[in-house]
Amino acid sequence: MIFRNCQNFLKWSRSKKHQNKIMIFSSNLLKPLLFIISLIYKALVLLRLQGYKNGWLKTHRTKTPVISVGNLTVGGSGKTPVVDLLVKELQSRKIKPAILSRGYGRNNPSSKKRLLFCEENNVDHRDFGDEPYLLAMRNPEVPVHVNNSRIAAAYSAETQDYPDVLILDDAYQHLAIHRDLNLLLIDAERGLENHSLIPHGVFREHADQWVRADAIIITKANIASAHTVSEILNNEMKVTCPVFTFNYEASGLTRMDGKTRLNIQQLDGKNLLTIAGIAQPSGFRRLLENHGGNLIGSLEYADHHDYSIQDVRKILKEQQNLNPDYIVTTEKDAVKLRQFHELSDQVWILEMEVQPEDSWQAYFDEFLAYLHKA
Repeated sequence: MIFRNCQNFLKWSRSKKHQNKIMIFSSNLLKPLLFIISLIYKALVLLRLQGYKNGWLKTHRTKTPVISVGNLTVGGSGKTPVVDLLVKELQSRKIKPAILSRGYGRNNPSSKKRLLFCEENNVDHRDFGDEPYLLAMRNPEVPVHVNNSRIAAAYSAETQDYPDVLILDDAYQHLAIHRDLNLLLIDAERGLENHSLIPHGVFREHADQWVRADAIIITKANIASAHTVSEILNNEMKVTCPVFTFNYEASGLTRMDGKTRLNIQQLDGKNLLTIAGIAQPSGFRRLLENHGGNLIGSLEYADHHDYSIQDVRKILKEQQNLNPDYIVTTEKDAVKLRQFHELSDQVWILEMEVQPEDSWQAYFDEFLAYLHKA
């Protein structure tokens, strides 16, 4: 029961809506109380970790090698683009992956789903969650299995799809499955300045749990200062595992109806209205500004926001008031905005790609060679 309550709090804290509640409560009056609660939460997390270390809780081994991608904090750290990159890197090496996700925010959290976009693309994204749906759409020949139980999802993937590698999305705290490569993502935007655990801070577990990672990836290194994060990792946390920096680059824009595409250079000097329902919209805005876009308006919603017709009316009204050259949204938001035909020729999707530092390729090739020998 203790561990279940701990997991439920993590789920509750993930959405921006609830993160905002946490921040609202963080007044000077309530900070001592929140600090006490965070200490209790820390004790539960440590007890759970000890449970796995001592064998009280079981870690299952799958038949298929596992790569896990996750982070230490609530909110976004760029996990979905990294999973997408790993999928494409595996495919380029003729290695068949499958993606496992809990499917946060889907209609029926207890349902078990499989999505292979090349076979079936006329499905409701709400049955899978926006991020699994986006991954399936970007990788139409890769199966995505959504299940509250990653163990059940792994079994489903192994028995239906026979993959060479399983990729666990957002699974750093999910210790019930053994992983062959454990990747810890740290967002350069958010950094590592405040190590407090939720609800006093934003950490799911203490920063010293980097020790479970085989490698650390500093994401969005070109948007914020990766150097500051690197100094903390090296000088304060005494990290000994490999550390890599990944840039998040804008590659272009596609109109939501798919009929027109713009080069990223065409944003220069244009007035933009942005729509974002992601954990950290500041990075999205900064990318557009870095490419010369002039942000004249911004509509921001909670992470995983489920857009309504009222939201669409607000977007169109803002367009009428501001008269921007382009309305720009994220790929994740586009998953939910596509259902509104009023926006299909009005909204542009910013396309992103991840660019790892050069040394990453050698590291990943070495890992795959190890798997081949095992």
